[in-house]
Amino acid sequence: MARFSRHVAVGDQAVSSISNFVAVAITANVASPGEFGQFSLAYAGLLLFLGAQRALIGETLLVRYSATGALAAQARREVLGASLWVAGATLPFLLAGAVIADQSSGPIWLVIAASLPFVLLQDTLRYVFICEGRPWRALLIDAVWAVLSITAMAVVASTPGATVWTVVLCWGCGAAAALALGLVLNRGVPSLPAGRRWLGANRSPGLRYLGEFSALNASNFVVLYLLALPLGAAGVGALRAAQLLFSPLKMAVIPELVRTKGTAVFRKRLIETMVAVAAMAGLWGAAVMLLPASVGSFVLGASWEPASGLRLPYLVQYLAMVPYTVLLAYYRSLQADKLSTLMRAALAVLTLGLPLALAYAGGTLASAWAFALAVAAAVVVGGIATGLSLSRSRSEAEPTPERPAPEDAGLRPAADAR
Repeated sequence: MARFSRHVAVGDQAVSSISNFVAVAITANVASPGEFGQFSLAYAGLLLFLGAQRALIGETLLVRYSATGALAAQARREVLGASLWVAGATLPFLLAGAVIADQSSGPIWLVIAASLPFVLLQDTLRYVFICEGRPWRALLIDAVWAVLSITAMAVVASTPGATVWTVVLCWGCGAAAALALGLVLNRGVPSLPAGRRWLGANRSPGLRYLGEFSALNASNFVVLYLLALPLGAAGVGALRAAQLLFSPLKMAVIPELVRTKGTAVFRKRLIETMVAVAAMAGLWGAAVMLLPASVGSFVLGASWEPASGLRLPYLVQYLAMVPYTVLLAYYRSLQADKLSTLMRAALAVLTLGLPLALAYAGGTLASAWAFALAVAAAVVVGGIATGLSLSRSRSEAEPTPERPAPEDAGLRPAADAR
């Protein structure tokens, strides 16, 4: 059953990644370049807050509570309540975007802002189900969201005069339907007071994970703006478009590693994790590299042509993310927080410096290769740090030989000396 659960968790990641990819593609085909730019900004903001919640709540939940199995009803209310606090804290930023945007783009921001609480709560339920060893429930609510939203989006998009905000509204309604089903399966609703207590009790790992996430995303955010100086807006757009072709790798494997920590099975699970993540990356990367131009143009529109030439360096970066993701899962399962912070800090610094330096030397293509080099170098830093940590742990675990007494060393007491 445990082995089956691991496969279901991987399947859930695939459903989530593919459905998000299709949803963005449908939206791109309805929107004008300006509208898609506004959608991209709002959607990027939502994904940023979603990632922050996963660091603060999701990763903390998997690391601290996976070993306990099924969570008590009160614990589930606490976690969902914590998610509501995150939604309440981040919602004003998207609403501010709706106010700042022009009149035609305001509804897009409003719909994404209205979708934010449903998306965050639904994602937290996914983490709860995976933490409890019930990933099929996570797969079910993700599948419901995918089928309902993509079907509705495709129908609305094919209607003459379809607008972007109505297409995005179908996506948000799908999230709300998936959340409703998840709450029924969860048999519990969020509690704001309990959520505040949960955040306080878990602030130590949660704030560290959030800090790691924030530093890494800040470097990615800043470097894109700085790259506009040597590359121009078109070059940055090409980098961003190529990046969108590769779905991010996720870590639903942490619970299995946490449950087997300290046992002989742990290494086997770690190897299985590497194989599974590598297979996902290889299959997705091959699909992107073999993507016909007609399909690429359908997905990215006019951005396909400049982005298609950057697929190779982004494929290398994507493959380098395999050992990076596995190392991070290893650190989380052992709560080796100093190692994870070191590796992610190295990636943040390298991501900020290398692409900018190589962009001045070799343009957009060189900058794309620099992103790949940054990930590979961060993996090397993490690998070396892990090796040193394991070596130090082994040396500390070795028994210290007792110091021999003088007579054992062949020395005679001074009084007996002749």
